[in-house]
Amino acid sequence: MKKNLFSRVLSIVLCFILFAGVLVIADQQEVSAAYTRYVTVDFLNIRKSASASSSILGKYYWKDEVTCVGTKDSWTKVSFDGQKGYVKTEYLSKDMPVVTYKSAYTRYVKESIKIRKTPSTGSTSLGSYSRGNKIKCYGTSGNWTVVKKDGEEGFVLTKYLSKSEIKVTKGEEVANYALKFVGNPYVYGGTSLTKGADCSGFTQSVYKHFGYNIPRTSGDQRSAGTKVSWSNKKPGDLICYYGHVAIYIGNNTVVHASSKKTGIKTTSPANYREVACVRRIVK
Repeated sequence: MKKNLFSRVLSIVLCFILFAGVLVIADQQEVSAAYTRYVTVDFLNIRKSASASSSILGKYYWKDEVTCVGTKDSWTKVSFDGQKGYVKTEYLSKDMPVVTYKSAYTRYVKESIKIRKTPSTGSTSLGSYSRGNKIKCYGTSGNWTVVKKDGEEGFVLTKYLSKSEIKVTKGEEVANYALKFVGNPYVYGGTSLTKGADCSGFTQSVYKHFGYNIPRTSGDQRSAGTKVSWSNKKPGDLICYYGHVAIYIGNNTVVHASSKKTGIKTTSPANYREVACVRRIVK
């Protein structure tokens, strides 16, 4: 009896020691000697715990120097105003972002690209450039090129730029033109690209600019132009849904007058709703 009791007590003690050891190891994985990192996005939320749903203690901003004290999964533990908090590791760098400015020079856009507020794919978008656009550049920051959008400094990935002019198809010209009106309002029954249009009014007015006359309603537009398969769609093609239409701009994306709430916008994937057919308006 005493032997059995002793064995049980020993088992409990061993389990406690093992459990305590696991806690110590887990804690050691999170804590290390303090080190420095720099913020690569326009702002970075500091969370109370390592979770995107945790409360926000404050923010860091681009180029801010951050004192780090360890990691936990995809998060970095930081020291902020005497408190411990967490930020996403992917938005930190060992090196401070440095921008090297030059005299203005010209580049051409090889693919549609986002303009970022800071040199990071996680940064706020200031807009976009379309394939074939001729743009002025003002310097570099790592893999990024400095540009200006409506007078505001921005950054685009250098790998999507070319020194040589990029020739675009007529369909790409249509897609690029349609993109100019992103952000403008949706108005039921409207056909104005600036003051407001509904889905079919938007597509009709875009094609009309290039001399193509298509029917007014989304249902009738399903018979416009020539039918092509989904796999053969190209920029400038009309994507017809059931009760809706859009213009394909490439990269599995469409531009369309979506709704009163969102106005004219881009959407990806292009088949975000059931597709009725694809029509080629521009030859």
